[in-house]
Amino acid sequence: MPSNTISLQPLPPSDINTAARLCALAMADNPLHIKVFGLRQEQRELRLTRLFTGLLPYIGRNGELIGAYADGLLVGVLGRLTPGCCQPSWKDLLKLTPTLLTSNSPLGLLKTLRWLCSWAKLDPAAPHWHLGPLAVAPDSQRQGIGRSLMGHAIEGAGGVSLYLETDKLSNVQFYQQLGFNIIATPTLLATPTWLMLKEKR
Repeated sequence: MPSNTISLQPLPPSDINTAARLCALAMADNPLHIKVFGLRQEQRELRLTRLFTGLLPYIGRNGELIGAYADGLLVGVLGRLTPGCCQPSWKDLLKLTPTLLTSNSPLGLLKTLRWLCSWAKLDPAAPHWHLGPLAVAPDSQRQGIGRSLMGHAIEGAGGVSLYLETDKLSNVQFYQQLGFNIIATPTLLATPTWLMLKEKR
């Protein structure tokens, strides 16, 4: 499916559940997700779907969710948090609590909090767009869809830096091609991760 057949548009609330499932399937084999959500793939995908079902509306309220559509079918998702809105407010945390409690076991919840809090502490102080998730349906990957979504984010940055985290080396190489630089390489839950920044123009 060539990227020029893809339509990018704001993700409507009616597509949140579909987008959550897409993100879960696309990111089920991320090293951190295996560590946090368990070794069994079916269980991991279910837990990730629950997590993204609550997380995506939070991103939509505090930033933007973009869907990539092919003939009306959702094939990709990109979230970005508005500069100054990277960290959830107490109100946001209250809304996210049921999602965190129902998306994992008690031990998994502790791992989730350790992981997310560690990344939150490393969030750059300077204003930036915080990107993520970026997910493309497994059967639509390597066809330019992720690059189209990232191009949308880069073009719409308005002269502000863009920031993201990843735990996959292949992603690092992809983002480097788009002008992102590695600014830190923390190890979380015995898993290498990369923090990356594309400086403002």
